[in-house]
Amino acid sequence: MSGLREKQKADRRRRILEAARKLFAKAGPDATTIEAIADEAGVSGVTVHNYYGTKSGVLLALVAESDRELLEKMAHDLPGQSDDLIDLARRFAAIIRDHAITFLDKGIWRQVFAASIAEADSRFGKSYHSLDHQLALVLVREIEVLQACGAVASEVSAYDLGKAIFSLQNMRFVNFISFDEMTDVESDAAFLRDLRSILGALPANRR
Repeated sequence: MSGLREKQKADRRRRILEAARKLFAKAGPDATTIEAIADEAGVSGVTVHNYYGTKSGVLLALVAESDRELLEKMAHDLPGQSDDLIDLARRFAAIIRDHAITFLDKGIWRQVFAASIAEADSRFGKSYHSLDHQLALVLVREIEVLQACGAVASEVSAYDLGKAIFSLQNMRFVNFISFDEMTDVESDAAFLRDLRSILGALPANRR
């Protein structure tokens, strides 16, 4: 019986998140109520509250599902594709940006970032930030590969460098979703300028 109950819970969670994604895309998170999500999913409002707590919790859980798919995509599309650090960073950022915008529009992503701050200590907020950390580790591992090939200095901490580049692309992603008119080409160009400015700041004998 416990196995059946778990399957039923998983099915309800799936229906709730599918309903939320549909309604958020149609009307936006602000205009979507917990009750509307519950009606669309065929469950009670109490069930949605019990599973996710708040609408922000629903939103962060939805993004967590997206990030799990993104991790799989990263594992398939990123390894072995770059022979220098700048190209690696740009590929990494492009995969994140393209997947994110395919999954949710810019307006909803603005709500996601607000929710990630407001709900940082909640179960879903912690899951969201944990998945971000896992994404950064994908980049760290690829930097270690470049170090082994001599394309990145061996004395540099791959972990620190990967986390720094992840934070930089995250800042550029926030900038990208903040302006509806900004294109992915413009965002990539800005990120490239950032990378070249930072990596080229030191004289050659100090890099």
